[in-house]
Amino acid sequence: MSRITDRLAVVARQARSGDWQGATADVRRWLNSDTVSARMRRDFSIPFTPSPAEVPLTAVPLDAELATKLFDIEVSPRDRVYLERRRSFWETGFEGGFVAVTDDGEPAYLQWLIPNHQRDLLTEYFGPLFPDLGPDGLIVEGAWVPPDFRKRKVMGEGLSLVSEAAAAHFGAAFAICFPEAGNAGAVKGSQAGGYVIEGRRIDRWRFARRSVVFEPCTAADLGY
Repeated sequence: MSRITDRLAVVARQARSGDWQGATADVRRWLNSDTVSARMRRDFSIPFTPSPAEVPLTAVPLDAELATKLFDIEVSPRDRVYLERRRSFWETGFEGGFVAVTDDGEPAYLQWLIPNHQRDLLTEYFGPLFPDLGPDGLIVEGAWVPPDFRKRKVMGEGLSLVSEAAAAHFGAAFAICFPEAGNAGAVKGSQAGGYVIEGRRIDRWRFARRSVVFEPCTAADLGY
């Protein structure tokens, strides 16, 4: 399948699911866009203590019971688009899904930290968005905060806890995340979880042709 045909197939799936806003945004992006993301790193050899959330949290692996609690809930149409993408990560078979849960076992924060041995699956699913980090690194993707836990300061501690749990599980030395540079909430939330800006990624599209560039920069270069 050609790149253009593949892009059109994605748009068709979005249209069939009723995600016209997403389909239109993707067409515009594929025609002409530059998306700049901060490259942020958490080095697990450096101790980090996050600010506590408003509810006690513990990190556990994502399992079928938690997946039901996370994905089979009533949410707004906009949230449903984002939530279905996270369900897709789960159904695709990405490893490294961890959840910060409350004392009652309710999921308050979801995140994947994907190990290097799934490198081929990462590339198949996301394209060339992520560098090869080697066996010591984890790729951070797919954050989700359920509506009931928003504005309760769960991202900083939640991200920190699940990152440390994944690092222990996979024996990783570091993790890398790529929040969009213009999304101050995501960047600052990642900083609150112990991640530090070390560069940027430019995802460039011109008439359905894609190039991805990684380059060093400072936090100040990105306005942080």
